[in-house]
Amino acid sequence: MSETKLLGVSSIQISDIAVDGDVGTTFASLGNTYKDTAEITQEQDADIEHEYEELDEPGEIVPGVKKTKLKWIVTDFTPANLVKTLGGTTTGTAPDDVWIAPATSSINEKSVKVTPKSGKPITYARVALRATYNYKLTRSGIAQLTIEGRVLAPKKAGVASCKIG
Repeated sequence: MSETKLLGVSSIQISDIAVDGDVGTTFASLGNTYKDTAEITQEQDADIEHEYEELDEPGEIVPGVKKTKLKWIVTDFTPANLVKTLGGTTTGTAPDDVWIAPATSSINEKSVKVTPKSGKPITYARVALRATYNYKLTRSGIAQLTIEGRVLAPKKAGVASCKIG
């Protein structure tokens, strides 16, 4: 049996979650991923140990909850992309369209697909995405959209939160 390794990133794409709560089907990139910014991390909360006076060791252990997080940065500041990541609206038509910021920040729930340069794609059924922008106003500065996501349980029964392959 050969090993499967996941190396690098070819694309990170998002899709609206299907109406029935399943994984979305129409994935699109938010732009090129800025170098060395994409990551998937998984943490686990501490296990809950139930201890009893009569026992020297825990009698029961309830596993902590896993928390999977995604983060990547893109530099595409087209008004349509800003609406997808930050919310808000656009007015006008490209190339003269304008992004108008929302009155309040929001969390966008989307399906996310990460395709490595080598290896099998990783698909998350439901991810709560938040975005912020940063722009260092220097000669070498480039405006960046930082997208962070937290994997959530799918709303459709029988759908896995994550699939690799």
